[in-house]
Amino acid sequence: MSKTLIAAATALVGAATVAAATAWAATPAETVVTRQNNFKQMGRASKAISDELRKPAADLAVIRGSAQTLANFAPQIHHWFPRGTGPEAGARTGALPVIWQRNAQFGNAANQLVNATRNFQRAAASGNVGQIRAAFPAVGAACKGCHETFKGDK
Repeated sequence: MSKTLIAAATALVGAATVAAATAWAATPAETVVTRQNNFKQMGRASKAISDELRKPAADLAVIRGSAQTLANFAPQIHHWFPRGTGPEAGARTGALPVIWQRNAQFGNAANQLVNATRNFQRAAASGNVGQIRAAFPAVGAACKGCHETFKGDK
């Protein structure tokens, strides 16, 4: 299977996984596990992009598929943290209580990631590696900014 097909399939599976996982995550502990799995998929997508950008000739199909995964997941983060899914859920989580205490600030941080991933997705679609390289650091900065305030177990 070509890298293009693999990247496209990865993006579609990621979006379908989120929809399916969200539908069945009935208990707070299940919601925590689903949230963690979603973030792991985002981490894998970010790593794939980073790995490609280190190569002399980046594979645009991999970057585009991973950019799609990030853009699909980022807007959903707002829904991954319902009340009762912090440490009190009984599952191991790095989510800090400040998420629910300063929910508007958390929402703003999530919106920064949404904007960064959309901008990155547009850069990836352009095929211009210079634009892609210029847009990617904003994604990492948005992730880091949220983790610094809202995530423990760093």
